[in-house]
Amino acid sequence: LKKTFYNMTIEKVQISIRASKLRNVAGAFKGTSDPFAVVTVLPKDRSAKPQVLGKTEVIKNSLSPDWVTSFFVDYELGTPVSILVKVFDEVKKSENKEMGSAVFEMGAVLGAKGSTKAKQLKRGGTIFVRAEKAKGSGSLTLRMSGIDLTNTEGFMKKSDPFYQFTRKDVRQRGTEWN
Repeated sequence: LKKTFYNMTIEKVQISIRASKLRNVAGAFKGTSDPFAVVTVLPKDRSAKPQVLGKTEVIKNSLSPDWVTSFFVDYELGTPVSILVKVFDEVKKSENKEMGSAVFEMGAVLGAKGSTKAKQLKRGGTIFVRAEKAKGSGSLTLRMSGIDLTNTEGFMKKSDPFYQFTRKDVRQRGTEWN
C-alpha cells in the first residue's frame, strides 16, 4: 500500500511485538505476570503529542509473550520514525505495573536482518519488534465456536480462550509461520 505526495512515498508498515525472559513483577504469592504492550509513535518535535497506536491483548501467566495484535504505521523512507513499546503487567484491582520499555527507530528495524530488532530492558528481559511492508487487505468471514473447553486457570478462576491465526511466509531463507 503506497501513497505518493510531492515526491515522497509513504509506505504502510505492519509492526509485530514479542518479548522474552521478562522479570516477574506480580509479587510474592501472586503467580506470574500477565503482560500486555502499549505501542506509541513518538513525535518528531517536542511540541507535538505522541500518537498511541494501541494496546496488545493480555497474555496470562507469561514472561515470554508473543502478542497476536499487530499495529500499522505510515512510514516515509528516510524520515525518522520512533516507536515506543511499553510492557505492563495487568493488575485487576490497582494500577498496572510497568515491566519495561524500549524505543525503536523504524528505519533500523526495517533494515535489520529479518526486519526484526531486539532491545534489552533495564529490569530484565528483551523486547523484539518486527516490521514489514503491509500487503493488500481483503475480507474473510468465519464462524467459529468453542464447545466444552477445559478451564486451565484452576478452581474459582475462569480461562480466557482465544483463537490465533498464523500466516505462512515463504521466503529465500525458508518457510516461516507468522
